Amino acid sequence: MSKQYTALYGDYLGTTGNSTSIEPTFKFLSDHVAEHGWFNIDYDVQDEYLDNFTQWIQSSKLNKVHGLETFPFKYMSLGATQTLDWFHYECARNKWRLRMLRGEYPYNRDVHEFYWEWFLDEDCDPLDHGDAVIMSVPFSGAGHIHPRYYEILEKCDELNIPVMIDCAWFGTCYDLEWTLDFKCIKVVAFSTTKGLGTGQFRSGICYTKWKYGPLSVQTEWHHGIHMNAYVGNLLMQNFSPDTVPNLYKEAQIEVCKYFGLTPTPTIHVANGRKGEWDYFHRDDSYNRINIRKPVFDYYKNKFYNIVEKKLNG
Repeated sequence: MSKQYTALYGDYLGTTGNSTSIEPTFKFLSDHVAEHGWFNIDYDVQDEYLDNFTQWIQSSKLNKVHGLETFPFKYMSLGATQTLDWFHYECARNKWRLRMLRGEYPYNRDVHEFYWEWFLDEDCDPLDHGDAVIMSVPFSGAGHIHPRYYEILEKCDELNIPVMIDCAWFGTCYDLEWTLDFKCIKVVAFSTTKGLGTGQFRSGICYTKWKYGPLSVQTEWHHGIHMNAYVGNLLMQNFSPDTVPNLYKEAQIEVCKYFGLTPTPTIHVANGRKGEWDYFHRDDSYNRINIRKPVFDYYKNKFYNIVEKKLNG
């Protein structure tokens, strides 16, 4: 990476998957509290929330997600993470070997330390019976759909390998189209955390072909976090999944142009050239840079002043 940007490591260009701040949703919630007081909900929001979430996903004009109708069950989830935890539990319970692509969301290997391996690398075992796969869309390592997404799913169909698709970044992406209509895909997770800025009120949804497990029981008993679901429901009714890309796409492109990065279809993620941006490497396979802070600053017309101050010490 060019030496002039070294001072920006860590506090401005990042390595996390956190998305850009969403001022309109924060203002909306503040105004709602000012008008109505704190969220005093006296009804069970779960069923309305589950119905609205599907409608919200399908309302996007910038992305198309096919195949949600192939999942007979949908459960409340604390963001996407609770669904990931359930899939990890199934891997442990069934003694499946969890397989992941390099660059995948590191939470999955951190919580499943002894039962996971990479796949697709030349020195890796091929996928086989007894494996399970987690893939993210957009792909955590690079911000787009993994180029071998369909090839992998066709192989998992052939070998009867259970798959979870993690769509936690939906709501921050654009120009993407993918299908979930594969028999191997058993679990799919979406979240409001990134796309609607509900990091302090995490809520999500799990689409699945499994009618058992903790999420099934908690949804049957209506034991979800209803305050979080209320906030997510309120925002989904007032903000589309295209809100973030519509607000920030221009800023993303300009920030990437300034730093010499390649923009991705995920607003807060850019890719950097090998050698120049290796500080941000993901499993030695992708140089994925989080640009959420400069994107927000560009949107607020503060970007160039902030960068100049940083570079001048």
